Amino acid sequence: MTPDPEPWYSTTLNVWTMAGVLVACWSLAKTVTSGWRRTIGLRRYLTARLRKIAPGVRHDYVESLLGEPKWQSTMTCHRLSAAEDEEAVDDDRKVEITVRTWPLARLGYLVAWSAEDAVVMFGLTTTSWWFRPRVMIGDTRIRLGKTPFAVLGSVEEHRAWIGNRRFGYWECHYFGNLGGYRSWYVGVNDIGYKAVAPFPNWFDNENDFLPRLPPDHLAAYRARAVVNTVVVSGMASYKELEDGSFFGISLGVDQDVVRLAHPEYHVLDSRTGRARRWVRDWRWLSRFKDRRWEKKYRALQDR
Repeated sequence: MTPDPEPWYSTTLNVWTMAGVLVACWSLAKTVTSGWRRTIGLRRYLTARLRKIAPGVRHDYVESLLGEPKWQSTMTCHRLSAAEDEEAVDDDRKVEITVRTWPLARLGYLVAWSAEDAVVMFGLTTTSWWFRPRVMIGDTRIRLGKTPFAVLGSVEEHRAWIGNRRFGYWECHYFGNLGGYRSWYVGVNDIGYKAVAPFPNWFDNENDFLPRLPPDHLAAYRARAVVNTVVVSGMASYKELEDGSFFGISLGVDQDVVRLAHPEYHVLDSRTGRARRWVRDWRWLSRFKDRRWEKKYRALQDR
């Protein structure tokens, strides 16, 4: 009787071979996932983590989501006191606020204001056409870098400013219990995507410290300019928020701080830095940018 031929494969379990296959599959999955998060899936990866941030969460929790902040500073604010406590010592109402800023690759910036290791408010600024997250302002859904201010309806409190190089605008929306007693500060950050400055001759000169736009110019600006920054505040009661000086000249990220980390401002020279400076100083690009601004200004002025 002829015995069966030997099979060309082996059914004996090789533990080391199986372990090698598992390690190779795990390494390949990690490489593909990391590459996806850095390229095509970067926007979705960041948005999923930004959704978990809210006023009142611990700073360590935000750091576990986005890593260590790249910039950090402190500021002093004063708590608002009740009528019977108005005579309290000023030092007793002082609060030290820590301002931390995270770069979201080249898509935007996240700023968190924390007091006693708890996030008091946080702000998001988009700097790219590819990153336009959807944000709920009360019952209205907007997209940063796309939705104009007029969609949010009328507004009572707003601030606008323009200088030789910097400009900005923000307005406040509050919905009480329906909005979880949160305040939304939406505005234009000059480093953000599609940032449009108001005309210098549009301002109300009655209050130079807290400039505002007259009603007709305000309506024209809100119909044309788009929201590129949103700041969500919990039940934060500070004197600086009431008088409008809390954000300074930047709603959210400060351009003068973060731009120094860009490659074109590096102290140590490199080919990348030279190329970026060459593009920045390219006359045709400057003329194109000036024409784009003039077109937006002309559209604003015609309204």
